[in-house]
Amino acid sequence: MNHYLIISSFLLMICCFNVNADIHLTRDPFLQTINFSCQEQTDILNKQIQVWQYKGYIHRIENHYQQLWLFSENNWLAITDNTIPHILFPWTISAVLDDKLLWQASLPNYCNHNVLWTMPLTK
Repeated sequence: MNHYLIISSFLLMICCFNVNADIHLTRDPFLQTINFSCQEQTDILNKQIQVWQYKGYIHRIENHYQQLWLFSENNWLAITDNTIPHILFPWTISAVLDDKLLWQASLPNYCNHNVLWTMPLTK
């Protein structure tokens, strides 16, 4: 009888632990539960990149060094060798042309497309 009591209490503890673990997983602060529509995300990303203006370019041929300078509301941003700072995440530079920069940002998988932005290289 005592043996059955120990086994049943052990099984009860396992069940309680599983239920408790599931409850904690649903409260995970890193689990994103808010989904924006694809159009809302596109608008947010466009606002994020449109505040920046191209201000200059440094290029050294001998050591393949290049640096782009952007400006927004008294903030300067340097992009060195196409390494994008975290403030512009998820944007990446897809092409640097003579008169413009082509930017691209990926939307979540459920949107199934990318956002493109063309930044003119005029001061």
